[in-house]
Amino acid sequence: MTHPTREQILQAAARLYADHGFRGTTTRAIAEAAGVNEVTLFRIFGSKETLIVEAMREHGATLYVGQLPDQPADPHAELAAWATQTRKVLVSMRSMLRQAMCDAEKSPEMPRCVARGADATFDALHAYLGRLQEHGLASRDADLRAASGMLMSAIFHDAVAREFTPHLFPPATTAPGAYARLCLASIGCHAPAVTTMPVERAS
Repeated sequence: MTHPTREQILQAAARLYADHGFRGTTTRAIAEAAGVNEVTLFRIFGSKETLIVEAMREHGATLYVGQLPDQPADPHAELAAWATQTRKVLVSMRSMLRQAMCDAEKSPEMPRCVARGADATFDALHAYLGRLQEHGLASRDADLRAASGMLMSAIFHDAVAREFTPHLFPPATTAPGAYARLCLASIGCHAPAVTTMPVERAS
């Protein structure tokens, strides 16, 4: 049976971690925020590290997997909209992501706990680029995995580091579209819209 205070402790730990990171989040502060005593924390979780990792696993922001169409119609518009939404979500997670990156050496699991949904987001993007190939809109020998990683990395870096090096980025309002255009160009996709039926794969 779940302990009645477990969820409130996890929520309190996640909130404090997002603001203060691992070092700045004390068990005393978590206990006060959750309305319990420190003895309860250690009885349930055993250690501060176990508590915070579990809190982020349960309550770390989930990277939204934006919808990309099963039937591409306008690759640049579709991918730019997806990139815009993905960047928006990452910006909302920025503080938590930075804290996790700082704590990665001490707790290697932390970045994975925070960036939940990253694998599914990558898979959705990779599958969409594959559909462009199937429709004859991308080169058959294009490296879709590298292109997907490049786009996700550009969006992530923009969302997390723009404040530190703003001169390295396009304007925030046009950046997602620019990244999408470069991604498509890297796989040989220049057509603005689908004009042919899907190409049959060789058996």
